[in-house]
Amino acid sequence: MFKFLKRISITLALAAIFAVTAALSACTITTKHPRATISVEFEGVTYDIQYTLYRNMYPQTVQHFIELADSGFYDGMIVHDYETNEWYTGGINYAAEEGGSPTENYASAYTTAALREYLTENDKEREYYNLFNSGALTPSVYSRLVYDKDGNATVSAEDALPTLIGEFRDNDHNIEKGALTSKFGVLKMYYYDKGTDTDYKKVAIKNWNGEIMEHDYRFNCATSVFSIQCSSSGNLGESRYCVFGQLRNGEARGKLEQLLDAIDDYIENNYSSSTSFTTTVSDFQVDNLDNFAEEDGRGLEADFTLTASPIIIRSVKINKY
Repeated sequence: MFKFLKRISITLALAAIFAVTAALSACTITTKHPRATISVEFEGVTYDIQYTLYRNMYPQTVQHFIELADSGFYDGMIVHDYETNEWYTGGINYAAEEGGSPTENYASAYTTAALREYLTENDKEREYYNLFNSGALTPSVYSRLVYDKDGNATVSAEDALPTLIGEFRDNDHNIEKGALTSKFGVLKMYYYDKGTDTDYKKVAIKNWNGEIMEHDYRFNCATSVFSIQCSSSGNLGESRYCVFGQLRNGEARGKLEQLLDAIDDYIENNYSSSTSFTTTVSDFQVDNLDNFAEEDGRGLEADFTLTASPIIIRSVKINKY
């Protein structure tokens, strides 16, 4: 009887150890398709939109997005460049004040001058660079190739740049089957165009399987900005921009459609057209938008089209890794 009870005790103890081990392992297991919830607020109503991310096809882009989301970087940002078919977010914070509606808190006067100041004061790219320098973001782009004693190309950690490798076709990231395409609701990692010059600076990139090569910097310079495509066709084709996530299911699609309907209703009730709902700040120089481009002598300016009532990214949460 004693031996029988002893065997039961040992069995239960082992079962408990295995259960704890399994639980701990579950917390660290990475899957082919992580899940994220992007919570978007407009005029006091929040819409929770669920996404599936495609780590199996775009591993470094998904990892980058997850690292930024886990750091809380995206929480409280606005859609800083708005078009009816493409929303850009990830670089400008929403500056809330005490009291008043989101619209009243957005800018003291909805003019180009006020919004230019708003963009300057609420740029979050400096925080992005601080995250990178702290080691919170995994490097994939380097300022140069170096060579080991045997003449093999490699990279050095001290040459790491705070930008992201471009996982798309024009940057030789080819997927034989199942690649995501531009369609309603997809997520795309965005880089600011560096112009039309053909003489681009070269950088070294290290892809997901450790292969090291030299490529154009212009295709490997995304930082934090991503877009949500809000129509059946968008501005950013998948051959030049990484499409790394899509709406998880019909419920997620319905949430995004509800948000779009709310914006349309707001425009109809308050403005003559969607154009009058927005103001564009042209040729805006963001000091920290792309430090490497500035060091390379190209300077970087961009146009930002902001909405009269802010579209706020309240949070980006990873639900499954």
